[in-house]
Amino acid sequence: MQRRLISIVTPCFNEEANVERHLELVCAAIAPFRDRYDFENIYTDNCSEDRTFELLRRLAEEHPEVKVLRFSRNIGANRAILFGLLHAGGDATILIQADLQDPPALIPEFIRGWEEGFDVVFGQIQQREEGFVRHALRMLYYRIISALSDVPVPRNAGEFRLISRRVLEALREYGDDDPYVRGIVAHIGFRQKAVPYRRAQRAGGRSSIGLLGLMGYAINGLLSTTVVPIRLVILMGLIIASFGFLMTAYVVAVKFFNPAAAPHGFATLATLVTFFSGAQLCAIGIIGEYIRKIYAQSLRMPRGFIQDKINFQSPPYH
Repeated sequence: MQRRLISIVTPCFNEEANVERHLELVCAAIAPFRDRYDFENIYTDNCSEDRTFELLRRLAEEHPEVKVLRFSRNIGANRAILFGLLHAGGDATILIQADLQDPPALIPEFIRGWEEGFDVVFGQIQQREEGFVRHALRMLYYRIISALSDVPVPRNAGEFRLISRRVLEALREYGDDDPYVRGIVAHIGFRQKAVPYRRAQRAGGRSSIGLLGLMGYAINGLLSTTVVPIRLVILMGLIIASFGFLMTAYVVAVKFFNPAAAPHGFATLATLVTFFSGAQLCAIGIIGEYIRKIYAQSLRMPRGFIQDKINFQSPPYH
């Protein structure tokens, strides 16, 4: 009987300080399972500016099970993750970051969950080492997306997960230009299991995603999982219109019955104009983000191109 294959997908960008140690820890984690499974380690290099690809090339020469994809340019984190997943040929695929914030030691528990019959086994963060402001914003985001999402998206869960082959095949059916993988997997469904863990700091190097990048990622995730924001725009418009009508009626009534008490002056006008202008810009911005996604989707442009492939014979993705 043919042995089943487990793929381990690791997206990389400027991770020269971590990739060697990462592979070492992953190999140690999967060692107890080598007697019954085959493994492939797929690293995607998102056009790194340091020695990441050079190190990955050497690791691939030393370890035939290490496979490497290098993109022709930086195609963004979400697309890089999807490319890696769609090149995986395993009966199960594990997605893990290269910075070692997600512990490879948890991989055995993921595999055991899959053996128990779960199609998705994901890491659920119980504690993370980060600053107070970033932590507070992250918690707020998780609460918002959990409350507004059309399907239940697990809180405090990132991309660190195992998915079965049938979930991966379902993932192929989605044509989102900038895919929010954790939201898509939640939408696919099937049996899912959470594994709690503590997320550590980066083992080495510096994160390439700043606060603005995280905000962009959060907005994309929200727009990809719910249409509630655009409905809130309608509600906000009705509320503001009602407020404007009542205020107009009040001013007319006061002007007619008690002219001396009627609102007047530049301060009142400036306050009202500022309020309504801000509300309108906010609404236009939300609508614009949805239109941007529709426009990007309508172009049907390729998500990216692969410049180099190492140790790939017949990739499953075309």
